[in-house]
Amino acid sequence: MHDLKKQAEAVLFAAGNRIEIGEIARLCRTDVNSLKKALKELKKDYDEKNSSLMISEEGNFWKLAVREAYMDLVQQINPHTELNKTTIETLAVIAWKAPILQSDVIKTRTNKAYDHIKELVDSGFLIKQRHGRSYILRLSNRFFEYFDLKDKKDIKERFKDFADINEEEIKKAEEERLKKEKEAEKAKEESEEEQKQTEEQDKKEKESEEKSKEKAEETKAKKTEEQDKKEKELEETKEEAEEIRTERTEERKEQRETAEKETKEQTKEPVEKE
Repeated sequence: MHDLKKQAEAVLFAAGNRIEIGEIARLCRTDVNSLKKALKELKKDYDEKNSSLMISEEGNFWKLAVREAYMDLVQQINPHTELNKTTIETLAVIAWKAPILQSDVIKTRTNKAYDHIKELVDSGFLIKQRHGRSYILRLSNRFFEYFDLKDKKDIKERFKDFADINEEEIKKAEEERLKKEKEAEKAKEESEEEQKQTEEQDKKEKESEEKSKEKAEETKAKKTEEQDKKEKELEETKEEAEEIRTERTEERKEQRETAEKETKEQTKEPVEKE
């Protein structure tokens, strides 16, 4: 294990940047589990001796890096550090106000910050979580470990030299966000009120339509009733007329029979006299 730690240390030093653990295992001719155990011990060794160098783990990647406290010194030799200046400036904005909405960072740092945030999330410095229509950005443990920071006070002290960081701009962005949220809420309330009024109007129109329909049905029923009444009266009139006609027919019959009877009687009387 002692030799494996030294081998891993040599590979990390020679790589000069982060390297995938599988590649380190291949170069050291060992398995990933054994190598990972050796790397963790190596990291502990560097931390315990308070070295200016440190071993950091980034998912499946590992690297040997200079601690942030000595970064200003080495930048004089090699200004091309893993994170470029603009990305670190974006990280500083986030660090000052974390947790902070991604939309607020974009307002302060413009659309170029989208790429910075992706790089910072991929590197393990930030934790990105969905929050409404945007995302909320939080600092990870790796951020504090990598930059050798303990709290918010250390953050502001470490990033104080970045000119692009502006508390007033961040505050303005937050105020603008709150204003937009308020406007959105107001628009939502107006929309709900408008919908409510539309529903009430529809309800009134429906009620009016139902009343008109009921009235039309009542009128129709009334007309039908009147028609039935007239038909009934007409039928009754027809029956009365039929009765009168029958009575008259019978009267004429009786009159005819009476006349015939009288005629017969008049015919019989002369015969009897002879």
